[in-house]
Amino acid sequence: MMDEKLFETMENYINGRMTAEEQQSFEQEMSSNPELREEVEMHRKLVSSIETESVRQMLEQIHEENFAQEETPVVSMRSRARYFPLAIAASVALLILAGWWVFSWQSSQPEALYATYYSPDEGLPTTLGYMDDAQFAEGMISYKMGDYAEALDYWQPLLSADPANDTLNYYGGLAYLGSGQAEKAIAHLEKVTANEGSAYQTDARWYLALAYLKNERTTEAQALLQILTEEDSPYREASREILEKLE
Repeated sequence: MMDEKLFETMENYINGRMTAEEQQSFEQEMSSNPELREEVEMHRKLVSSIETESVRQMLEQIHEENFAQEETPVVSMRSRARYFPLAIAASVALLILAGWWVFSWQSSQPEALYATYYSPDEGLPTTLGYMDDAQFAEGMISYKMGDYAEALDYWQPLLSADPANDTLNYYGGLAYLGSGQAEKAIAHLEKVTANEGSAYQTDARWYLALAYLKNERTTEAQALLQILTEEDSPYREASREILEKLE
């Protein structure tokens, strides 16, 4: 399904209909979201190509009406006034249809679904220490601030010392996923999902499914999402939606 709100936002940005504050906010969002940046650029090219094609067709029609005659051709203001609205209307209609197709096509792609449904886990309250471990707590502060590389700097020594620890594997996996390293995230999250007694198992299944989608491992993602649809969890509806789009 096309995201109508995003479609409208991109239209306003490309056509310069945003306030300075809205433009700055949207550009900041693009700078941190490569997928969004690619979509905006694709949309910009699409607008340009459609407008170019509409103008070309309009000129051909004017040529046929005015220059295919024996007498000296005269392109009247009336002709141009009549065709420009048609060209604009055609451009808008084609843009809507093409935009709908682009979004529908993209929404069925695994990596685009990852971008749509991914949002970081909020993390643990930093007032609660991890086994009184200040190093873990410092890493959690960095994680909650979105500095995943720094969080991993704190947590990697702890993971090396305790490689089977569910909490470390879960948040370490999320930090890797947040920093775009899906393959490393998968390695840690798989350990958590394999532990039937883990308090993080359901959450780990969700983020592992997203990591699989990011790496185009659709079959493995579908298997986990199916499990999540059968559980009473906050991921049930989103899992169903993704599975439907992957069909």
